[in-house]
Amino acid sequence: MISDDKTCQTIEASEDAMLDASSKDGGKAVERAEEAGRRDESPDILTLESQREIISKILKDHSELAREGDEMCIIPQLWYDKFLDEEISDSTELGPMDTSSICRDYKNFILEDYERRPYLSIPRSAFEKLVEWYGLTARSQPVTTVLVHDSEAGGLVTEYNKCILKIHYLVLSSEERRYANEHPIYITTSRLSTVGDVLEEIYQAFYRKESHLGVDNKTKVWYVKDSSTDNRDSVLSLTYKLNPLQFMELPVKTLVTSQLEKYTLKKLEITSGDFVVEVKQRGQNYHWLSNYFIYNKLKPSEGTIGLSNLGNSCYMNSALQCLMHIPELRDYFLYNGYESEINIENPLGYQGHIAKAFSMLVQALFMDSIVPRNTAFSPTSFKSTIGHFNSMFFGYMQQDSQEFLAFILDGLHEDLNRIRDKPYLEKPSLTPEMDADDPKTVKKLADDTWKMHLLRNDSIVTDLFVGLYKSTLECPQCETVSITFDPYNDLTLPLPVNATCCLNIKVFPQNSPPCIIKIEISKTASYQQLKTYVGEYAKIEPSNLYGCEIFNHQFCSNYESPETMSHFLPVQELISDPEDVIFYELVASPTDIIVPVLNTRIEEGFETASLFGVPFFIVLSSDEAKNPGLIRLKLEKYYTNLSGGFVEFPLSTMNEVPSIESRPLLQQKYNRDELCAHEEIFRYSATDTANLDGYFSIKVLQSSKLKPFARVPSTESDSQFYIPTSRLNLKEASNINELLDPIVRDIYDYSNFEKRFTSCGESENHLEQTNNHYSSEAACEDQIGSDIEIDSVGAAEDMGKSREGEEDEMNRKPDAEINAIIQPRDIILCEWTTSGIEEAFAQDKDIDWEHPAELVNKEITRGSTQEGKTKKENITLYDCLKLFSKKEVLSMDDSWYCPTCKEHRQASKQIQLWNTPDILLIHLKRFENQRSFSDKIDDVVHFPIEGLDMGEYIVESDSKGSIYDLIAVDNHYGGIGGGHYTAYVKQNDKWYYFDDSRVTETDPQHSIAGSAYLLFYLRRTGNGKVGGEKLQAVLNESRREHDLKMQKMQEQQYALYVTNKTDEEEETDDESNASDDSNDDHLSDACCNAQPSINNSARGFVSRPSQRSIASLEVGSANRELAEGLENNLGRRKLRKTHTAPSTSNSPASSVSSDGAESISAVLTGSKINDGVIAQSPAKE
Repeated sequence: MISDDKTCQTIEASEDAMLDASSKDGGKAVERAEEAGRRDESPDILTLESQREIISKILKDHSELAREGDEMCIIPQLWYDKFLDEEISDSTELGPMDTSSICRDYKNFILEDYERRPYLSIPRSAFEKLVEWYGLTARSQPVTTVLVHDSEAGGLVTEYNKCILKIHYLVLSSEERRYANEHPIYITTSRLSTVGDVLEEIYQAFYRKESHLGVDNKTKVWYVKDSSTDNRDSVLSLTYKLNPLQFMELPVKTLVTSQLEKYTLKKLEITSGDFVVEVKQRGQNYHWLSNYFIYNKLKPSEGTIGLSNLGNSCYMNSALQCLMHIPELRDYFLYNGYESEINIENPLGYQGHIAKAFSMLVQALFMDSIVPRNTAFSPTSFKSTIGHFNSMFFGYMQQDSQEFLAFILDGLHEDLNRIRDKPYLEKPSLTPEMDADDPKTVKKLADDTWKMHLLRNDSIVTDLFVGLYKSTLECPQCETVSITFDPYNDLTLPLPVNATCCLNIKVFPQNSPPCIIKIEISKTASYQQLKTYVGEYAKIEPSNLYGCEIFNHQFCSNYESPETMSHFLPVQELISDPEDVIFYELVASPTDIIVPVLNTRIEEGFETASLFGVPFFIVLSSDEAKNPGLIRLKLEKYYTNLSGGFVEFPLSTMNEVPSIESRPLLQQKYNRDELCAHEEIFRYSATDTANLDGYFSIKVLQSSKLKPFARVPSTESDSQFYIPTSRLNLKEASNINELLDPIVRDIYDYSNFEKRFTSCGESENHLEQTNNHYSSEAACEDQIGSDIEIDSVGAAEDMGKSREGEEDEMNRKPDAEINAIIQPRDIILCEWTTSGIEEAFAQDKDIDWEHPAELVNKEITRGSTQEGKTKKENITLYDCLKLFSKKEVLSMDDSWYCPTCKEHRQASKQIQLWNTPDILLIHLKRFENQRSFSDKIDDVVHFPIEGLDMGEYIVESDSKGSIYDLIAVDNHYGGIGGGHYTAYVKQNDKWYYFDDSRVTETDPQHSIAGSAYLLFYLRRTGNGKVGGEKLQAVLNESRREHDLKMQKMQEQQYALYVTNKTDEEEETDDESNASDDSNDDHLSDACCNAQPSINNSARGFVSRPSQRSIASLEVGSANRELAEGLENNLGRRKLRKTHTAPSTSNSPASSVSSDGAESISAVLTGSKINDGVIAQSPAKE
């Protein structure tokens, strides 16, 4: 807005004075203003006051002579207000003018929001003066427009809003590439531009985009309009390339001829619009695409188009294929019948977006097409819409097809709910005074429930998919009966299979070889129940069993830890793979240490060790943790059991107990008292010829050296039993010899000590050096010991106290105690040699640590296994229906509150089918739990392809019949967290297998498999109609409108052909119909002579049964515009035949042309486009 009152009056007076001037005097106004400015100028620099006077004079002179078409310049209002501010006397305060602040796009004349960046217009001469004095900023350019006469304002106004025109391209196929069809080309122009100027701009923009086309090609430009009420969703708003079918659907199509080029857009009352460019390739004797349907027919869809996988979207593709091949549902969206029932105001719905997206998908797959369709369609837009409203289906994770289908049906129901104002209703139920055994009372309750449901829910989904459950509860104490009815749209059936699972569990006893036990246990059993079961058959105390999951030769999960949630998760969900589960027997006192043992080896070509084999545990007492020989002996005995018992390890096969006398060299280095104090070390030391590390060497990964991320979780820090994490650095492990005191090391590994001692020549000097070397190692050990955890130090002190009595007997000093080698949380690594692995774990052994012997479970007999197999093979859909209606007793967690007893009771419950819908959707409950991959039931359920009789399984008989035929099957392969979905679908009495984009014809018997997940059955009726009278009325009306639109479109195509022929077509018609030229003004004659054999009124279109009909070809009710366009084109045909005949039409203001037809301008303005007055000043906006 202009803030200065004086300036406002000046500009308003200027605009009022422009009303009475002529356009030819516009130049004089500018010259006179400039002359006045020159008279007022002085040789000196003008003051700011003088500049204001000059601009005021220019505005006053211009207002007296202003005419339509005068050029105006738009400038920032804030800058101009500052220029007029009398308080500012120094012109240097203004600075250069910045027009970039008010113009976003100079080329397309896109201005900024006036409310945020106000602007105004001044004459060109005034603008040039301001630029001469102050200049423009670096990014600024002149923003020019013109004055136009506004009938509503009653005078001249600045054209701030120019005409916005869209350009389209008529091509044979608009689906050349996936992303080829961009948005239309936009151009802006003045309302005073002529049609000729607009054509020039259209061609320039068109050939810039289609640079591969030659400018000498024959072209036509059409002015078109769309009847769509929602411009955002119309084909002209979204599409650049139009195919002939989309072109023919447009209600207004007028050819732009040379007659129009001299008229301005203002005369033709065009403020916005769409123009379609049609190109005829040079050198090709081919008809115009606008005449396409005179020569070609639409190609009907066979309904066998696949859907591309967008990334784990097979769950969506399979469900959609099943849903879209239901005839009534498909036709409802194919013929646009849904448009009359769409409910965008439903707060529980999605503003109609899901219904529209589903309709677009149905039409993309089933609508007849111009060219042969691709074998697959990409449902990108549909998935984007669904993902927008439900984040579960937004990304690329695999989902449950049944959950997706439930969401789609609910979304379609709410978007198409015929109830606009839902009343609040209470669900009816059986009162105590009602007789539950009276059939009439129960039937009345069911009828009332259904009627009340329809008062809030009424849609095509209700018509086709919804039935009623009957739920009966009976109190075991007072025998009170409660009956309720609930609607359902999919019938979830349990499968009558055993609720048990068979597991092969490995057991590693502490003192015997490992074994494997085959057990059968309930899927809902707890971990503790599993451990008790295993203990009973392995003859092991369950409290001594510790379960772990092994992966990649190391511990993966500790089922004893609370982190695994083993205390409440059922076995089926807790254990992902039973083959990797091992139960270890560990008999340990509270003071013992349970040490995990990992196996490593150095493979050829590698420097670092890698894991192999199966990890295990050993139990060490406090004394055993100090003795390296005892530690090795326990490991050797465990490996003897793991390897089959045929390996002779050094300590395990030693026949005599070593003594001090058998170690003479030690007596030379140490005094006898020291040696006597280590009697236990002597007892479990190797002979002088034994190679302790011949099979494996022992390394210790101390807990003090573990990095924070590799330490035991806090939940296990206080537990005696723990497992190491998988993120271990094996290089941090130390050889056990490095952790020993010198005397302990020399006793334990006497063979290596003897080699070192004898190689030194028994010199005292070297012996002293050796002692110094050991002392330094002992000092290192002291340093390591200082890092041990506090509880480990306490344990060492306790062990020291337990040894005091023994030391007194051997006359030892108290400070000569032996330190523990293994501390709590330490890990033992046994690094095997290649020869040791080959001998201990040779491939030819029948039993080893990876293939334990089987411990036969006598309770699992061959007969029971065979019985289970037979039962699985004979499961039928009728068995599932019987199991569904079977009575059950509620658990304590699901107890029912009895209104008579006023207490919660474990009532008996029975759910029955009161009735069934026309489309019976059966969900086979293959997934009992949804937290792991091992809970799917893959048993085959035998279901009928035709003739499913539901009469025995529903309470209320249905007059429509109870026989159903299968029409689709949704399949699932694999586990619930992954796997793959496909579909079997019936189409035109044939069956097809849809695997995403691949579609093949198949036999419906193949669908009877363990993969069948969702079954779609259609009720068999006498007249073949389902859904009820209301739905059938919508379908019939939409089909009728479709046929009518098809007929009108055929007439339109023929009318276009009459006036839109190529030269070759016209010459042929002229030769064969020369005698009928006098009748060219009559449509009937033109139609008869247009093309040989044109008497077939359906030429170019396909007439097919309603259930196979294409989507509604929207033509609209523009009959007057069609007639006007036809008469205009007939007049154009006369001009083409005479070639040189001048135009005899009246001026555009005239409503009738000289040949009796309405003028071309009337055709263009027959349906006026009023998108708002385009030439208004910002202040009036």
